[in-house]
Amino acid sequence: MDGYAGAMLLERDLSDAVEVVVITLWRSLDAIRGFAGADLEAAVVTDAAAALLTRFDDRVQHYELVVKDEI
Repeated sequence: MDGYAGAMLLERDLSDAVEVVVITLWRSLDAIRGFAGADLEAAVVTDAAAALLTRFDDRVQHYELVVKDEI
């Protein structure tokens, strides 16, 4: 996908579930618009993914990467 720069999937065990956080990296907000459409904060979750989840957020948040430290 044009402008897509990668993803990270974080998870942690809870007493009754596993919490998952998905972080995607994009080169620009225009690239996100090309993927998600005009409403940049509407979560894009496929039906197949939604079927595996107990619940998920229907809104997302965007942040600008200001520091990246790699070892």
